[in-house]
Amino acid sequence: MDPVLDGWPLTVIGGVIFLLLTTAWEAGAALGQRTPADDSGDAAHGYILSGVLGLLALLIAFTFGMALDRFETRRGLVMTEANAIGTAEMRAHLLDLPEAIRLSGMLRTYAVTRLRYGLSTATDKPALADASGRQRAQIQATTVAALQPIRTTALAAQVVSAVNDVIDIGASREEAHAARLPASVMVVLVIYAAVAAGVLGYALSAYRARRRTVSALMFLLLSLALCLILDLDRARGGSITVSQAPMARLVTGFTPPVTPVSPPSPAKPASPAAVAPSRP
Repeated sequence: MDPVLDGWPLTVIGGVIFLLLTTAWEAGAALGQRTPADDSGDAAHGYILSGVLGLLALLIAFTFGMALDRFETRRGLVMTEANAIGTAEMRAHLLDLPEAIRLSGMLRTYAVTRLRYGLSTATDKPALADASGRQRAQIQATTVAALQPIRTTALAAQVVSAVNDVIDIGASREEAHAARLPASVMVVLVIYAAVAAGVLGYALSAYRARRRTVSALMFLLLSLALCLILDLDRARGGSITVSQAPMARLVTGFTPPVTPVSPPSPAKPASPAAVAPSRP
C-alpha cells in the first residue's frame, strides 16, 4: 500500500475514501430496511452507533497526533541543524591553522546542500541525501586532520563537539524524513471508517432518504481528515511542507572568510647622507 499512499494524489485518495464510505452507508441502509422492524431496538442501535463512532474518532485523533508529532520533529530539526552548522563554522574560524579556511568552506557548502535537500521534491531527495553523506565524511576527515596539532586543547574539543553535532543532526533529519506512519495503520483506519459508515446506514435505515445528505457531508469531512493525516505524513511530497527559512537565513548570513592581513613592513632606516646636517 505504500506506493498508493505515497504516489496517488490526495484528491484521488480522498475521492476513493468518500466513495467507499458512501457505498458502505448505502449497503448498511439496504440491509437495515430488509431487517424486520423492532421497536425495542432503536435504543440499542443508538448505543452501538455511539460506541462505533466514538472509537473511530479516537483512532483518528491518535493517528493525527502521530502524524503531527512527526511533522513538528522534522520542523524542529531544520532549526537545530542550521544552528549546529552555524556554530561549527564559527568555531572553525577560531583555529589558527591552514585547514581552518578549508573546513569553514566545506561547512558552508554543506549548508547549501542541506538547503537544497529541504527544498527538493521526493524524487531529488535521495541524491541530495547521498551528497550530504559524502560531505559529512569529508568534513569529519578534514576536522580530524586539522586538529591533530592541537588535539589536546580545549578549543579542539569544542570544534569536535560542534562538528559532531552537525554530523549527527544531519543523519537524524534524513531519518525523520524517511519515517512514516505504517501503511497498515492507515488501511485499518479506512476499513474501520467504512464499517462505521455501514453501521450508521443500518441505524438510520428508517430515515434513509432524509439522512443521506447529512451523512454524505459527514463522510466528506471524514475523508478530508484522513487526507490531512496523509498530507502531514508525506514528508517528501506533501502539500504541507516544512519551512526552510532557518537554513536559508544561515546560508545568506554567512560573512566572507576572514583573510589574514600581512603586517606592514618596517620602515627602512634613513641613509647617513639623508640624515647628515646641511652645512651652513
